[in-house]
Amino acid sequence: MADKKTLQELMKEINKSYGEQIISLGAELPEVKRIPFSSPRANYMTYGGIPRGRIIEFAGEEGSGKTTTALDICANAMTVFQNEWQEEKDSLEQIEKPSKQQMLRLNELTSFGPKKILYADLENTLDAEWCEKIGLDISEIYFYKAQGQNAEEIFEDIIKAIETEEIGLVVIDSLGVMVSAQAYEKSIEQKTYGGISMALTLFSKKANAVCKKNDCTLIGINQVRDNMNSPYGGISTPGGKAWKHNASLRIMFQKGDFVDSEGDKIARGSESPAGNKVCMDIKKTKAFKPDRRLGYYTLMYDYGIDVLSDLVDMCVVEGVIQKGGAWFTFINPETGEVITDECGSTLKVQGRANVLKLLHDSEELRSIYQKFVDNMIYG
Repeated sequence: MADKKTLQELMKEINKSYGEQIISLGAELPEVKRIPFSSPRANYMTYGGIPRGRIIEFAGEEGSGKTTTALDICANAMTVFQNEWQEEKDSLEQIEKPSKQQMLRLNELTSFGPKKILYADLENTLDAEWCEKIGLDISEIYFYKAQGQNAEEIFEDIIKAIETEEIGLVVIDSLGVMVSAQAYEKSIEQKTYGGISMALTLFSKKANAVCKKNDCTLIGINQVRDNMNSPYGGISTPGGKAWKHNASLRIMFQKGDFVDSEGDKIARGSESPAGNKVCMDIKKTKAFKPDRRLGYYTLMYDYGIDVLSDLVDMCVVEGVIQKGGAWFTFINPETGEVITDECGSTLKVQGRANVLKLLHDSEELRSIYQKFVDNMIYG
C-alpha cells in the first residue's frame, strides 16, 4: 500500500512519458476549424464547412455532384492553408527574441510552405478543364495515380503521406473502385466476399488518429449500391460499418432539378440545361448540430457553383428579399426597413435574373446581404 501512487502522481507520470498533456482535470475543447464550401447554402448546412482533422464521406450516385463538391473544397483549402501559413510565419518573424522552439517552427514553415493537398484519382476521370472552371489550380496539387496497387497498398501510402505533417487535405476518389489484395490474387471466375471492407476497416481506424494528430482532413468519395441484403431494397455504400463509424461527417449527394441560365427550374426532359441543383443530405455529423440536414446548391455547367444564386435563394427564404409575383423588394436586414433607390422610391426589380444582375453590379447591396448570410452561417 505504501508504494501505491496517487491519481495526481500517476497523471503527472503519464503526461511526462508522452511529453504532452494526455490526462487533465477538465478540458478546454478546441474550436473546430473548417474548410468552407463556395456555396453559402452548403456552408449554412454545415455551420461553415467541413471540419478539419476528421474523416468525411461524400456519397451518391454517378453525376450527383460529389466529386465537384470535393474539388470545390480543394480549391478553398488552398486559400485556407496559404493564409494560415502566411499568418503564422509573419507572427513568428515579428518576435524580437524568439525561443529555440519558435525558431525551429519558423524554419519548418519556411522549408515546407503551406499545407498541401493529395488527390487520389483512382478512377482516372478527373477533368482538367472542369477543375479550371470551378477555380482549382491543379498544378498546386499532388495526384496519386494508382498503377495496379491494391487497396491495402494505397491506404498505406496515404497514411505515410499524412504522417509527414505536410498534407492538410486528402481526397480519395473513389473508395468503390478499389480492389483488395485478396481479390487481386483470385481469378475473375472465383468469388470474393467483403470487398474492401476489411482493408477499409483497418485504414479508417488508423486514419482517424493520424488525421487528428497531423491536422489533416480526409474526404472519401463513395458510391452507392443496391442493398441486396435487405428484403425491402434500398441503397447502401460499400466499405462496411467501421468506415461509417469513423467518419465525423457523412453527406449523401443527389442530382436535383435542372435549371436554366437564370437559375430557374426547368423540365427534366430539357435538351440543353445550363445547370442543376446538387442536393445534400447530411446522414451523420459529429462536428455540429444536426438541425440543418437537407439542402442544395446551384451548379452551372459554364462556371461551376453559382454563389450569387444561392445567396439570393437564402435571402428570399429568410424574407430579407421579398418576392411578390414576379417582383422583388429588398429589405435592410439590420433595420427591417425597405431599401430605396436614389430617388427615394422603394427599390423593386422584376424577375429573378434582374435580382442577380442588381446584386452583381451593386457591391454595396451585395455586401449587405453577404453579411446577413454570413451571420446566419457562423452565428
